[in-house]
Amino acid sequence: MASKLLQNQFKKIQSEPIEGVCFELVNENLFEWKAYVEGPPETDYEGGIFQISMKFPNDYPMSPPTLVFLSEFWHPNVYTDGKVCISILHPPGEDETSGELPEERWLPTQTVTTIILSVISLLSAPNTSSPANVDASVEWRNEREAYKKRIKALIAKANQKVPSHIKIPHPDSDPMERAKQVEKMKLLNKPMDFFDDYDDAGYDDDEDDGDYDYEEDEVDYNSDNDDEGIDNDDD
Repeated sequence: MASKLLQNQFKKIQSEPIEGVCFELVNENLFEWKAYVEGPPETDYEGGIFQISMKFPNDYPMSPPTLVFLSEFWHPNVYTDGKVCISILHPPGEDETSGELPEERWLPTQTVTTIILSVISLLSAPNTSSPANVDASVEWRNEREAYKKRIKALIAKANQKVPSHIKIPHPDSDPMERAKQVEKMKLLNKPMDFFDDYDDAGYDDDEDDGDYDYEEDEVDYNSDNDDEGIDNDDD
Protein backbone atom coordinates (compact mmCIF):
# COMPACT_ATOMS: atom_id res chain seq x y z
CA MET A 1 0.00 0.00 0.00
CA ALA A 2 2.74 2.45 1.00
CA SER A 3 4.80 2.01 -2.17
CA LYS A 4 1.76 2.40 -4.42
CA LEU A 5 0.64 5.53 -2.58
CA LEU A 6 4.11 7.06 -2.76
CA GLN A 7 4.36 6.22 -6.44
CA ASN A 8 1.06 7.99 -7.10
CA GLN A 9 2.07 11.03 -5.06
CA PHE A 10 5.41 11.28 -6.85
CA LYS A 11 3.72 11.08 -10.27
CA LYS A 12 1.18 13.72 -9.27
CA ILE A 13 3.85 16.12 -8.09
CA GLN A 14 5.79 15.64 -11.32
CA SER A 15 2.71 16.45 -13.41
CA GLU A 16 1.41 19.19 -11.10
CA PRO A 17 4.53 20.75 -9.57
CA ILE A 18 4.54 22.81 -6.40
CA GLU A 19 5.67 26.40 -6.68
CA GLY A 20 9.35 26.65 -5.76
CA VAL A 21 9.92 22.93 -5.05
CA CYS A 22 11.58 20.17 -7.04
CA PHE A 23 11.62 16.48 -6.04
CA GLU A 24 13.67 13.47 -7.02
CA LEU A 25 13.95 9.92 -5.76
CA VAL A 26 17.17 8.82 -4.06
CA ASN A 27 18.54 5.75 -5.85
CA GLU A 28 15.06 5.21 -7.34
CA ASN A 29 13.79 4.37 -3.86
CA LEU A 30 10.14 5.38 -3.40
CA PHE A 31 10.67 5.56 0.37
CA GLU A 32 13.46 8.15 0.15
CA TRP A 33 12.98 11.45 -1.62
CA LYS A 34 15.07 14.59 -1.92
CA ALA A 35 13.33 17.96 -2.10
CA TYR A 36 14.92 21.15 -3.36
CA VAL A 37 13.02 23.97 -1.67
CA GLU A 38 13.35 27.57 -2.74
CA GLY A 39 13.29 30.13 0.04
CA PRO A 40 9.90 31.92 0.04
CA PRO A 41 9.84 35.47 -1.39
CA GLU A 42 10.08 38.33 1.09
CA THR A 43 11.63 36.14 3.80
CA ASP A 44 15.16 35.84 5.14
CA TYR A 45 15.56 32.68 3.04
CA GLU A 46 14.64 34.26 -0.29
CA GLY A 47 17.12 33.43 -3.05
CA GLY A 48 18.26 30.14 -1.51
CA ILE A 49 17.63 26.59 -2.67
CA PHE A 50 17.82 24.16 0.23
CA GLN A 51 17.98 20.37 0.08
CA ILE A 52 15.73 18.28 2.33
CA SER A 53 15.76 14.53 2.82
CA MET A 54 12.33 12.90 3.13
CA LYS A 55 12.29 9.32 4.44
CA PHE A 56 9.00 7.45 4.61
CA PRO A 57 8.27 4.55 6.99
CA ASN A 58 7.02 1.20 5.71
CA ASP A 59 3.60 1.84 7.23
CA TYR A 60 3.15 5.24 5.56
CA PRO A 61 0.68 6.97 5.66
CA MET A 62 -0.18 5.61 9.12
CA SER A 63 3.11 7.06 10.38
CA PRO A 64 4.77 10.31 9.29
CA PRO A 65 7.95 10.69 7.25
CA THR A 66 11.15 12.17 8.67
CA LEU A 67 12.39 15.45 7.17
CA VAL A 68 16.01 16.53 7.54
CA PHE A 69 17.72 19.54 5.96
CA LEU A 70 20.79 18.31 4.13
CA SER A 71 21.86 21.89 3.54
CA GLU A 72 23.39 23.64 6.51
CA PHE A 73 20.43 25.39 8.08
CA TRP A 74 19.48 27.79 10.86
CA HIS A 75 15.89 28.12 12.02
CA PRO A 76 14.00 28.08 15.34
CA ASN A 77 12.07 24.94 14.33
CA VAL A 78 14.94 22.96 12.84
CA TYR A 79 17.29 21.04 15.13
CA THR A 80 21.03 21.61 14.77
CA ASP A 81 21.30 18.22 13.01
CA GLY A 82 18.81 19.46 10.37
CA LYS A 83 15.75 17.54 11.54
CA VAL A 84 12.53 19.48 10.96
CA CYS A 85 10.28 19.87 13.99
CA ILE A 86 6.65 20.65 13.15
CA SER A 87 3.47 19.30 14.73
CA ILE A 88 2.17 17.47 11.66
CA LEU A 89 5.32 15.30 11.61
CA HIS A 90 4.85 14.16 15.21
CA PRO A 91 3.44 10.63 15.64
CA PRO A 92 -0.37 10.47 15.76
CA GLY A 93 -2.30 10.38 19.00
CA GLU A 94 -2.18 12.30 22.25
CA ASP A 95 0.97 13.56 23.95
CA GLU A 96 0.23 15.61 27.06
CA THR A 97 3.82 16.80 27.38
CA SER A 98 3.77 18.44 23.95
CA GLY A 99 0.63 20.46 24.53
CA GLU A 100 -0.50 19.57 21.00
CA LEU A 101 -4.00 18.47 20.14
CA PRO A 102 -4.31 15.11 18.32
CA GLU A 103 -5.61 16.86 15.21
CA GLU A 104 -2.47 19.03 15.15
CA ARG A 105 -0.22 15.97 14.91
CA TRP A 106 0.23 13.52 12.06
CA LEU A 107 -2.88 12.34 10.24
CA PRO A 108 -2.94 9.76 7.41
CA THR A 109 -4.70 12.34 5.25
CA GLN A 110 -1.50 14.40 5.04
CA THR A 111 0.40 14.23 1.74
CA VAL A 112 3.84 15.19 0.50
CA THR A 113 2.34 18.41 -0.80
CA THR A 114 0.78 19.43 2.53
CA ILE A 115 4.01 18.55 4.35
CA ILE A 116 6.23 20.66 2.10
CA LEU A 117 3.78 23.56 2.16
CA SER A 118 3.92 23.42 5.97
CA VAL A 119 7.72 23.62 5.86
CA ILE A 120 7.57 26.59 3.49
CA SER A 121 5.08 28.27 5.81
CA LEU A 122 7.46 27.67 8.69
CA LEU A 123 10.23 29.50 6.86
CA SER A 124 7.93 32.48 6.54
CA ALA A 125 6.66 32.41 10.13
CA PRO A 126 8.79 30.50 12.69
CA ASN A 127 7.14 29.14 15.82
CA THR A 128 9.35 30.62 18.54
CA SER A 129 7.08 29.53 21.42
CA SER A 130 8.25 25.92 21.08
CA PRO A 131 11.68 26.04 19.41
CA ALA A 132 13.80 23.06 18.41
CA ASN A 133 16.84 25.35 18.19
CA VAL A 134 16.72 27.71 21.17
CA ASP A 135 19.73 29.76 20.04
CA ALA A 136 18.18 30.36 16.62
CA SER A 137 14.91 31.34 18.26
CA VAL A 138 16.61 33.86 20.55
CA GLU A 139 18.60 35.32 17.68
CA TRP A 140 15.49 35.55 15.48
CA ARG A 141 13.62 37.47 18.21
CA ASN A 142 16.37 39.68 19.60
CA GLU A 143 19.09 40.03 16.93
CA ARG A 144 17.33 40.09 13.60
CA GLU A 145 20.20 41.68 11.68
CA ALA A 146 22.64 39.04 12.91
CA TYR A 147 20.08 36.37 12.02
CA LYS A 148 19.67 37.73 8.49
CA LYS A 149 23.44 37.92 8.00
CA ARG A 150 23.81 34.29 9.08
CA ILE A 151 21.06 33.13 6.72
CA LYS A 152 22.59 35.08 3.83
CA ALA A 153 25.83 33.13 4.28
CA LEU A 154 23.92 29.83 4.42
CA ILE A 155 22.08 30.70 1.19
CA ALA A 156 25.39 31.12 -0.61
CA LYS A 157 26.61 27.73 0.69
CA ALA A 158 23.37 25.93 -0.18
CA ASN A 159 23.21 27.29 -3.73
CA GLN A 160 26.72 26.09 -4.49
CA LYS A 161 25.59 22.51 -3.86
CA VAL A 162 22.50 22.48 -6.08
CA PRO A 163 23.05 20.01 -8.98
CA SER A 164 23.03 21.53 -12.44
CA HIS A 165 20.12 19.34 -13.60
CA ILE A 166 17.74 20.73 -10.98
CA LYS A 167 15.17 23.17 -12.30
CA ILE A 168 12.87 24.75 -9.73
CA PRO A 169 9.29 25.01 -11.08
CA HIS A 170 7.26 28.20 -10.81
CA PRO A 171 3.78 27.28 -12.12
CA ASP A 172 2.13 30.00 -10.03
CA SER A 173 4.44 32.98 -10.57
CA ASP A 174 6.01 32.39 -14.00
CA PRO A 175 3.57 33.41 -16.77
CA MET A 176 5.05 30.96 -19.31
CA GLU A 177 4.96 28.00 -16.93
CA ARG A 178 1.47 28.95 -15.84
CA ALA A 179 0.29 29.11 -19.45
CA LYS A 180 1.67 25.62 -20.08
CA GLN A 181 -0.13 24.26 -17.02
CA VAL A 182 -3.40 25.88 -18.03
CA GLU A 183 -3.14 24.50 -21.56
CA LYS A 184 -2.34 21.09 -20.20
CA MET A 185 -5.42 21.13 -17.97
CA LYS A 186 -7.57 22.26 -20.91
CA LEU A 187 -6.37 19.30 -22.95
CA LEU A 188 -7.01 16.87 -20.12
CA ASN A 189 -10.53 18.23 -19.62
CA LYS A 190 -11.59 18.13 -23.28
CA PRO A 191 -13.91 15.33 -24.49
CA MET A 192 -12.05 12.63 -26.37
CA ASP A 193 -13.65 13.71 -29.72
CA PHE A 194 -11.73 16.96 -29.63
CA PHE A 195 -8.30 15.38 -29.28
CA ASP A 196 -8.09 14.47 -32.97
CA ASP A 197 -6.54 17.83 -33.80
CA TYR A 198 -3.95 17.72 -31.01
CA ASP A 199 -1.00 15.88 -32.51
CA ASP A 200 1.28 17.13 -29.75
CA ALA A 201 -0.86 15.39 -27.17
CA GLY A 202 -0.49 12.08 -29.00
CA TYR A 203 -3.93 11.99 -30.60
CA ASP A 204 -3.11 12.02 -34.32
CA ASP A 205 -5.62 9.95 -36.23
CA ASP A 206 -4.04 10.77 -39.59
CA GLU A 207 -1.48 8.05 -39.13
CA ASP A 208 -2.16 4.35 -39.09
CA ASP A 209 -0.32 3.76 -35.83
CA GLY A 210 -2.81 1.45 -34.18
CA ASP A 211 -4.32 4.15 -32.00
CA TYR A 212 -8.02 4.56 -31.76
CA ASP A 213 -9.68 7.19 -33.96
CA TYR A 214 -12.60 9.08 -32.54
CA GLU A 215 -15.26 10.00 -35.10
CA GLU A 216 -18.49 11.76 -34.39
CA ASP A 217 -21.44 9.69 -35.66
CA GLU A 218 -24.65 11.41 -36.56
CA VAL A 219 -27.62 10.03 -34.65
CA ASP A 220 -31.24 10.94 -35.39
CA TYR A 221 -32.87 11.41 -32.03
CA ASN A 222 -36.10 12.86 -33.46
CA SER A 223 -37.76 9.95 -35.20
CA ASP A 224 -40.62 8.34 -33.27
CA ASN A 225 -39.84 10.47 -30.26
CA ASP A 226 -42.17 12.79 -28.42
CA ASP A 227 -41.45 16.42 -27.66
CA GLU A 228 -39.13 15.43 -24.84
CA GLY A 229 -37.03 13.18 -27.09
CA ILE A 230 -38.35 9.93 -25.56
CA ASP A 231 -39.92 7.05 -27.52
CA ASN A 232 -42.89 5.83 -25.48
CA ASP A 233 -44.35 3.54 -28.20
CA ASP A 234 -44.62 -0.09 -27.08
CA ASP A 235 -43.90 -2.89 -29.58
